[in-house]
Amino acid sequence: MPDNPIKTVWENAVDYETFLKSARENVELMRARFHDLLINQADEENLRSIQNDIRILVIGTDRCNDTAGNLPVLARMVSLSPKVQLKIVDSDSSAQFHQQYKVNGKRKTPVVLFLSPDLEELCRWVERPNAAYKIINEKTNPSLEERRAGLRKLYSDPEILRQSLSEFIELLLRADLILGRR
Repeated sequence: MPDNPIKTVWENAVDYETFLKSARENVELMRARFHDLLINQADEENLRSIQNDIRILVIGTDRCNDTAGNLPVLARMVSLSPKVQLKIVDSDSSAQFHQQYKVNGKRKTPVVLFLSPDLEELCRWVERPNAAYKIINEKTNPSLEERRAGLRKLYSDPEILRQSLSEFIELLLRADLILGRR
């Protein structure tokens, strides 16, 4: 039986601080979002209540505004949840692996995989929170530069970051349940 392809990618992926050290774009934004994210007591309790070891693998790039918006949220969550480990793999250098996670025929970033200790996929989240899709899709045919500026502004909104946090916590709790939360 062939090796689990996620295992090879996981072994070569990096932690959040290492990712930031090698990043060339959006570094200060990601650092600020990590520190500015408001996490309430209920969120903290949920994060600390995780019973099983869970791995989160993010396929992303520092150039991507969606990755820069959501990766700090995941990193902050992991900092509060001792049972959860986060690693990041560059979507460009892992393009072949990233191909298997296309949405509507396109590679999207970030792809967030919630994995078991054996690196089996439990849940998946792609690109941006639902609230962000609604805002982005309300614009009619914006240019690429307008979309980039819109996404940078969007992820400066604390409510959008809270939406990401909420969606990630929900998936983390679901993964914990799948693994046998008591």
